[in-house]
Amino acid sequence: MKTGNNSIAKTAKGLLLIIVMAAVVVAFLALVNRLPSLIHDDFLKKFDSLEGAKRSLGFDDEMLIPRYFPEAISWPPSLILAQKKPYKAVVIEFMEVKTMKPALIIIQSASQDGITQLQRIVMTGLDEETEFSLNGKSALLQVGLCGYGNTCSRMTWQDHGLHYTVLLMSSPFELVKIAESMFR
Repeated sequence: MKTGNNSIAKTAKGLLLIIVMAAVVVAFLALVNRLPSLIHDDFLKKFDSLEGAKRSLGFDDEMLIPRYFPEAISWPPSLILAQKKPYKAVVIEFMEVKTMKPALIIIQSASQDGITQLQRIVMTGLDEETEFSLNGKSALLQVGLCGYGNTCSRMTWQDHGLHYTVLLMSSPFELVKIAESMFR
């Protein structure tokens, strides 16, 4: 009878050892995953608020946020990413209320290359492109397809050494209103 209890105790000990080792491995992997952001606070990082991203980047008044949002777009932003290196940039993403899919993306970057690198939704087909005057600044308005054949529109411009892109999963009429509302 003792041998039965002994084998159960050995099995329980073995299972406990496996569970402890798995917990140690998971904790180690979580620490290794966070290590780059702890060491290099300047690289792409997720923020919980626009204020936190502003403070981190030192953007102050340069960070343009629209004052107009179509009813179909939810507030607050669903995703805020910012970085200082290799160039200052912020990505702000808003969801569509009905589908809870990304519908509006605003990117501000000190590098023009950063605009394309930071886009999570990419314009795959271009139907129309035109120069547009946005608050006295020359902007490029593009209409095309994003994702799986969905109509989208994008406006890009430069101001004070920063590059701005606003992409909306819709026709350009609402996009123009959103972009115009970004200027004070």
